Amino acid sequence: MTTEQRFIDFFEGKHVAILGFGREGQSTYHWLRRYLPSLPLIVCDQRSMARTKGLFPEDASIQWFLGDHYLEGLKEADVIVRSPGIPFDVLDNLSHQARITSQTELFLTFFRKQVVGITGTKGKSTTASLLYHILKEAGQPALLAGNIGTPCFEFLDRLHEGVPVVFELSSHQLQNLTVSPSVAVLLNIFEEHLDYYRSFSAYQEAKMNIFRWQAEDEYFLYDPANPVLSKLISGTFLPSKPIRLGEPEGGAGGVYCRGDDMLVVTDAGHEPFIIKNICRDRLLPGQHNLKNIAAAAVAAILQGVSADAIASAVAGFKGLPHRLEYIGNWRRKKFYNDSIATIPEAAMAAVRALPDVSVLILGGKDRGVAYGPLMQFLASSDVKTLVFTGEAGRRMLAIASGLKGFQYKDCIMAESFDEGIRQAIDKTPEDKICLLSPAAPSYDAFRDFEERGERYRQLVQLHGNQAH
Repeated sequence: MTTEQRFIDFFEGKHVAILGFGREGQSTYHWLRRYLPSLPLIVCDQRSMARTKGLFPEDASIQWFLGDHYLEGLKEADVIVRSPGIPFDVLDNLSHQARITSQTELFLTFFRKQVVGITGTKGKSTTASLLYHILKEAGQPALLAGNIGTPCFEFLDRLHEGVPVVFELSSHQLQNLTVSPSVAVLLNIFEEHLDYYRSFSAYQEAKMNIFRWQAEDEYFLYDPANPVLSKLISGTFLPSKPIRLGEPEGGAGGVYCRGDDMLVVTDAGHEPFIIKNICRDRLLPGQHNLKNIAAAAVAAILQGVSADAIASAVAGFKGLPHRLEYIGNWRRKKFYNDSIATIPEAAMAAVRALPDVSVLILGGKDRGVAYGPLMQFLASSDVKTLVFTGEAGRRMLAIASGLKGFQYKDCIMAESFDEGIRQAIDKTPEDKICLLSPAAPSYDAFRDFEERGERYRQLVQLHGNQAH
């Protein structure tokens, strides 16, 4: 049976509701219309403008439910295809008989044996992109899907047996899944998305689905040094073969640096693979990126890539925009963009990774996470100037003002993001680093972290050009 036929059989003859009509919801629509042009469809989206003018003018088989009463359309559905941005909570009080599914669940149901699933509060995009880069450099016909790549329905016609799929999975995509990929990577868990989940525990439970439904001959990679993850794993049955992002221990495999080399033990008791010089010859800075490299290296070995090919690919991988991205040197001042750092732990990792950070830009939307540990870390750091923006920055500054160590630092509460960047640039000494690593989301002033990072880049370049 072809890939397309499996999905056609699932949907054919049913009333299908697409819940959420963003990028993934629209890709679901286009796939269904390609193979089932007359299938009755229901599109439900809280945004009243979700029906883009002129985009679907002649589709008589769609019922639109938009705006405040968008959930009413779900009552008529046999199948609800939920987009990952829609919390399950919105369905709690809704009377319906439909099966709730998603692109992720359907894809894993049919193709899980070909999937390396990667998740974590931080690092999943870098790790997924690096693994995809390694596989492509090694000549494998890999595909990159999910939270970072293409919605998985968009390449079903290119998916054949034996093609590895690198699938970056957010907690939203993992929530309520009862199927897991054959190779599962859980990099870390930090306090995040408290505005989406009922509790931090619910967020953790969603992440755990990446390995919860694996088979005993499959692999689960995790970092035992992450406190939340270590506690979860210690009290949880692991159905598959565990590989620690660290030295082997307690019947688990492991991956770790010994000098410049990386040693990989995929199965407890086996001789290690040795990847020469990979811990030294890398463009990704910081100890946290060594964990990302280790996870990608193990997953690549499990896909049959040689140690030499992995080392070569890692040595040439520059990383992704907005992730400790070097954006230039003006007047002998160095500027780094780490706009992806939306939690305190990410900002701390960035400061540890880069020598000579003199000015740090913090703040944004306040989602109520604990900033005390970050401020204590910065109090004893070599960072001389801290520029705070937004409500999160205001709360950080209030915490900092009561800590010993900040009396020797220059703390600035900026009226706006742009004003904060201008002051940060002026305050940066020669041969030192100005770092944007906000420890907070961007939604108070920007569409997303990417728009914030681009604005930082623009202001730095504008200021640098004016300086000459």
